[in-house]
Amino acid sequence: MNTFLAQWWSLEPLVQLLVPLVLLCLRLPRRSRTALRAGAVLVALLALTVAPLATGAVTGLGTLESFVVFSALLAVFVGAVLFVFDVRPWTALFCATAAYTLQNIASGVLLLTKMLVTGRALAIPDEPVASLITVGVPLAVYLGGYWLFVRRVTVKGLLDVENRLMLSMFAVVVVTVIGFDILIKSVTLVGIPFRYLVLLRLVHPIVCVFVLFAEYELLYAKHADDERAETERLLAERERQYRLSRENIEAINIKCHDIRHQIRQLADGGAAVDGAVLADIAREVDVYDSSVETGNEALDTILTEKGLTCSGEGIVLTVVADGAALGFMAPADIYALFGNALDNAIEAARAVADPERRAISISVRRRGNMVAVSVENCCAAEPRFSAEGLPLTTKADTANHGFGVRSMRAIARRYGGSLHAGAQDGVFYLNVLLADPRA
Repeated sequence: MNTFLAQWWSLEPLVQLLVPLVLLCLRLPRRSRTALRAGAVLVALLALTVAPLATGAVTGLGTLESFVVFSALLAVFVGAVLFVFDVRPWTALFCATAAYTLQNIASGVLLLTKMLVTGRALAIPDEPVASLITVGVPLAVYLGGYWLFVRRVTVKGLLDVENRLMLSMFAVVVVTVIGFDILIKSVTLVGIPFRYLVLLRLVHPIVCVFVLFAEYELLYAKHADDERAETERLLAERERQYRLSRENIEAINIKCHDIRHQIRQLADGGAAVDGAVLADIAREVDVYDSSVETGNEALDTILTEKGLTCSGEGIVLTVVADGAALGFMAPADIYALFGNALDNAIEAARAVADPERRAISISVRRRGNMVAVSVENCCAAEPRFSAEGLPLTTKADTANHGFGVRSMRAIARRYGGSLHAGAQDGVFYLNVLLADPRA
């Protein structure tokens, strides 16, 4: 293998570049005739890298030539991503520069391994060790790169990136990653002490890792800002809903009271009215007049509102709540916290086939200087959880759902508390601890 690569040395970096690039681009939306476009790109790359060697036009590259060629190749890869995949330039820049950085890590570790095995800067190990190193080291680097970096890059993150600082990463990769690697190769030919070469080869992958970290931060800087803005928007929307719900429930209660009073007058007046019909009407009115009273107006509002929903869905809602314990919270936060929790619980209980198991229980109680909130509900299937311990949305559009749980966690943290969720034996539970500053 090493004899083959000695003759066709340009193939090694080309393959090493294509592997991480494919890993990063594999989930991106593709343009029409993808296979044809990808084939054209591959033919063009082979023509650019192999044809000069085959014709004898190029036998080797000097320091400056290497810097220019590899920098130009990076630009070619950006164009290749744009040609094959239906993405914006910022996405193509990220994929190309990140792939180039991963390739430099693989290449640098490969050369370092050969140096450590042979004890010399430019020596090649004997077969089959040389072939094992040539294949095994890049493979190990790419597997590690995929596990630690590539798999954490979501499609939404790639498609939504608009940070124009990504353009600066092109310059960073050209100067820091490519330039540093070529500099090390140049000083190797000068003949500096072996220990210094080993040190430089150790520093190079570390620099590349920092570049990847910087790219990842740039990629998700806007994404994180968008998530915070969406969470704040949801909280503001919950506050508006709370005010409307409070007004609607008060209006319903007043109307129900008036209707009940009129029914009582009819029943007492001796008019020819069927008493059973009046009793049925009274029971129906009682459903809408069954306001929950916990000692906290905001909690009463959301529990009454969701209680009506549960009644219509055939879901039993059990509440044991000391609403006064939540007196330190803003009404909008109470409404958002319990509203999101109950919305999720109702959706899960609705999917349970057995009517006897369609139940939700809520408790709010003091625990020293903390307030414990617990919401439990039966579920048809146990939910999946993220690495952060939060339940994942069951909606197909994961990009635009799942903010409710994050909103609840943000509220818990705002009050010096925490949120924990789990599932066991077909029951989902949500526990929230809140610090009471009055205690």
